[in-house]
Amino acid sequence: MVSLPAPAVYTPWTKGVYDVAPGLKPFGTDFGNGDLDRKLFQFDGEFAKYRENKLRCILERPSKYLQRHGLEPSVEMKAVELVVGKLLEDWPDQFALDGNRLQCHLTGESIPLELDALALQIPEDIAVVCRVNGRDWIAYLNLCSPSHWAAEAKIGKSFFETHQPIPGFERVNSVAGAMVESMVNRGPFVRFVWGIESDDRLNHHPEPPVGEDPDVWHGRQFEKGWFLRTERQTTWGLPSVDAALFVIRVGFVTQTQIQRSPDLWNSLVSAVQSMSDEAQSYKGASDFLRLQRN
Repeated sequence: MVSLPAPAVYTPWTKGVYDVAPGLKPFGTDFGNGDLDRKLFQFDGEFAKYRENKLRCILERPSKYLQRHGLEPSVEMKAVELVVGKLLEDWPDQFALDGNRLQCHLTGESIPLELDALALQIPEDIAVVCRVNGRDWIAYLNLCSPSHWAAEAKIGKSFFETHQPIPGFERVNSVAGAMVESMVNRGPFVRFVWGIESDDRLNHHPEPPVGEDPDVWHGRQFEKGWFLRTERQTTWGLPSVDAALFVIRVGFVTQTQIQRSPDLWNSLVSAVQSMSDEAQSYKGASDFLRLQRN
């Protein structure tokens, strides 16, 4: 039986003010989660939940969650080398290389060294950002835990275009080129985003699967409870091919955990209150705030 650690817990709202600044920290910064803070891919006791979610997504419709656009073989090779290298370095008890295949002891699978196959062995979603002559675009998306956005809508778009709908992101988008430069040639970095959800379901694709009630699927109905959904976003440069790997790990902090801590609870209320009307609407936080006032 493979022993895995408890999930990492991140609380990026504790400064009590909501903003969309890059907030880049050096990868490996200590956030109180021990060795997991130094892992690109985090395997923990909830791995089965992430694995099952990915398998459900692929069975539903692969193109809804997996997209490619202008991904050159040389770029994919470098991304594969990074992913495999970090899995072998960070999790030697769970992964082993056997010729041109990777053995995953967690799933019992022997997989080819390609991004689509590797993505099914890790909890995180991954993207590859490419750049040619100053033009950048998302060349690959394996997105099975989306937060109300779709791979099909973002693939092929630039950093600027991808983030344009986010209220308050204008200041960051004004230096989009510098952000991509940092992703490719500096770092690695880690940053966090967060939002409030009424469930702890990983898949919040804007299009519900067939047979799902759209109102239930879209969530954010807080009368029966809520969760803080966090994203640990890691960027790792692939400078030799003018590209970067972008890794997203979704996590949750429960309502009970937050309300039992005056610091966590007060800073959350303060952060939500500090949102603009547009940000509250985008994040679905208006109803949450209304319920706290009642």
